[in-house]
Amino acid sequence: MESVNIDNSQLTALIRLVEDPDPNVYGHVRTKLIELGREVVPTLENTLEIRKSQLAFDLDHEDRIRKIISDIHFNHVKLDLEQWRASSTRDLLKGAIIVSKFQFPEVDEKKVEKELDQIKQKVWLEISEENTAFEIVKIFNHVIFDLCGFESSKNNFYAAENSYINKVISSKKGNPLSLSILYSVIAQRLHIPIYGVNLPNHFVLGFVDEFQTLKMLGMNDDRNILFYINPFSKGRIFDHNEIENYLRSLNLPLQKNYFEPCSNTDILKRMLTNLTFAYNKEGDTEKVEGIRELQLILES
Repeated sequence: MESVNIDNSQLTALIRLVEDPDPNVYGHVRTKLIELGREVVPTLENTLEIRKSQLAFDLDHEDRIRKIISDIHFNHVKLDLEQWRASSTRDLLKGAIIVSKFQFPEVDEKKVEKELDQIKQKVWLEISEENTAFEIVKIFNHVIFDLCGFESSKNNFYAAENSYINKVISSKKGNPLSLSILYSVIAQRLHIPIYGVNLPNHFVLGFVDEFQTLKMLGMNDDRNILFYINPFSKGRIFDHNEIENYLRSLNLPLQKNYFEPCSNTDILKRMLTNLTFAYNKEGDTEKVEGIRELQLILES
């Protein structure tokens, strides 16, 4: 989205026309302001504050300005997600932050990065090359859940805020997916092969068998996961058989994709599905429609 040059006097004139009663005029002004992009948001927000301080504000005018600001932010979220989808890496944390900007457009990306780096540093100080995979996970669990205090949001499980990585970091509460994202992002930054596993009605992690030790032991059934981790239960470790039992309890087939790492795109799709459910539960149809637009970007 390219920015369009406009001087302050022209911008001020445009903003004045936001309250024009002619819907055609307002429509053109709205389109122009959205086209101008993020650069005009501070001026729009300043207009709101000035008019309020002067007690000269019209609620319809305020609603129009807030809607324009919201539309500008949403357009950039869509653009960012399109660029993420087109990228070669599809970085998981970057994708999660983009989704967070749907609800929190002013997300401080550097702050999120810094928080995760601090957790990563704590883990790094505890592990050594001699640690086994099980020992590494126990260290992760101790740092993330005991030292840093992250926990499952069981009392408010379906809340939308449990899906937004910035809120999960600040509240230290999350759902199975968001806690798994936090856990796996830190692991991958330490070059530890822990990736998301997209189970029906649940989300867990798998510790990938990079050196194919299971095949060395004669287990030639194409397994490439040493064991699984459930961040929603403070990193509880479990095995392949438990997933089989879980799927059977749901009368579902033992499909290979239920046992293997999923893509970062699948993780973001799952996140958007969770948000659709959350906003439907709240009765917020406008946000449900917005999330659907983001889903279409990832499906294209």
